[in-house]
Amino acid sequence: MPPWLRSFLKWVGIFVSLMGIALGMGLLTLRILVPSAKIEVPSVVGKDIKAAALVLSEQNLGLKVVGTKFSSEIPEDIVISQLPSPKAKVRRDRAIEVVLSGGRRVVVVPSLIGKRLREAELDLSRRGSKINSISYTYSEAAESQIVAQDPPARTSSTRKEGLDILVSLGPRTPQFYMPNFTGKELRKGIDLVEKLPLNIGKIREVPFSGKEGIILSQSPLLGSQVDAEAPIEFRVSVFYEEQKRSPLATRWITTSVTVPWGFTPKEVKLEISDTQGTRTVSYGLRDPGEKVWLVSPITGTGEIKIYVGEELVGIRIVREAG
Repeated sequence: MPPWLRSFLKWVGIFVSLMGIALGMGLLTLRILVPSAKIEVPSVVGKDIKAAALVLSEQNLGLKVVGTKFSSEIPEDIVISQLPSPKAKVRRDRAIEVVLSGGRRVVVVPSLIGKRLREAELDLSRRGSKINSISYTYSEAAESQIVAQDPPARTSSTRKEGLDILVSLGPRTPQFYMPNFTGKELRKGIDLVEKLPLNIGKIREVPFSGKEGIILSQSPLLGSQVDAEAPIEFRVSVFYEEQKRSPLATRWITTSVTVPWGFTPKEVKLEISDTQGTRTVSYGLRDPGEKVWLVSPITGTGEIKIYVGEELVGIRIVREAG
């Protein structure tokens, strides 16, 4: 190759290289000084992942899933949130980060049948579930034992829904309405009680001027609803006849007092004054509403003071017999 041609080609190469460098620098400067147009980010919240990707691709934007959250209200694969937020300005080809719904968190329902209520609560708590509502019924199962559940065992349920359970109150005790024993002979009353699944509790004897062995009152009262084997109390008459005696003879005076209603039992006592002196007789603590029959020996002329607690509730003057 002639020397002149070699020299010419060398200068052409240098010129082309310089022009390339100048063009690259120009384009770089233009890109820095004149930024590319930005795109407004569309909203994809509430859309499923396919629809969201399509909307973003139409704006020359990408989609990147950065997380998943369980939700009982939002179906699975629906966009819950996005970053940048809608209407923000970004450059073309920017990836929009989204968080998707994982749908409801489902658990397999355990069997609670036969478990005690407290045991079931602890079991569900460990599983992240709970008892939603509790109903009760009488059954042959032991008291506080679970006899039914909804949803059934080994089915799927969400933690938020929880379970509805039915708890046993134990076997139902037969109940009866109290018959009327008042006015019956004690023997006949006991015969009737023995025919029913009831028990005789206390039988209290009460001085009475009429026939002996008659039921004067009962507890519980007529028509009361009682459980089987409930104890029944009777007040039964014991014959007592007040007779006229010599002035200094001892007489038995019968009276009664009802303990006022309140919250605590109160002591019933008598203060007796006669020719023999003054003395106090205590009938012990008695329940509110209880009627107490009092029998007091008086010699000659005397006075009986009746106390309930520390309160004087009655005075009875006893004259000498004529």
